[in-house]
Amino acid sequence: MAVVELPGMRKDVIDISLHDGTLIISGERKRESNNNGETAQRTERYVGTFRRSIALPARVDSSKVTATYQDGILKVTLPKAEEAKPKQIQVS
Repeated sequence: MAVVELPGMRKDVIDISLHDGTLIISGERKRESNNNGETAQRTERYVGTFRRSIALPARVDSSKVTATYQDGILKVTLPKAEEAKPKQIQVS
């Protein structure tokens, strides 16, 4: 399971992909301006795009990957793929 803190993000601006054993999480946080230039505003949150690539230690079953986002916490569940089992072949 991968857990990422993304406070204040909307789930519709978060992109998650899986490619060649790498989990990629990206998105964009835009500046919210409500002051119309009337007062100074200080923000301590990062504004702009982000991208994180995480190399996975094992093969993942991509059809069973799920993601949930609640209270600023993104949880991506990555179930391991079943390894190819040796098959006994009968000689006829």
